Amino acid sequence: MGPADYGPGDAVGAPDHPHRGFETVTYMLEGEFMHEDSAGHRGRLGPGDVQWMTAGDGVIHSEMPAEWIRERGGRVHGFQLWVNLPARDKHIAPR
Repeated sequence: MGPADYGPGDAVGAPDHPHRGFETVTYMLEGEFMHEDSAGHRGRLGPGDVQWMTAGDGVIHSEMPAEWIRERGGRVHGFQLWVNLPARDKHIAPR
């Protein structure tokens, strides 16, 4: 996730997309992202924030730069680890 310096109207993210059978661990260094998923969770990730999402049996989610970055531009920098779940946990409820 970057580092990327976006101009006004240039910021892109990852609109609705599926995950299943693994977990994602997201850490933001700079900028701000918004997370929303089909399990009803939503939140803001800013510098120093960590989000751990367990996709389990399946979830649709989006990770988008904050509205102010999309409108005015700004820097986004972070990273995401994908953690494979053991076979016995691949069908647990998303969280």
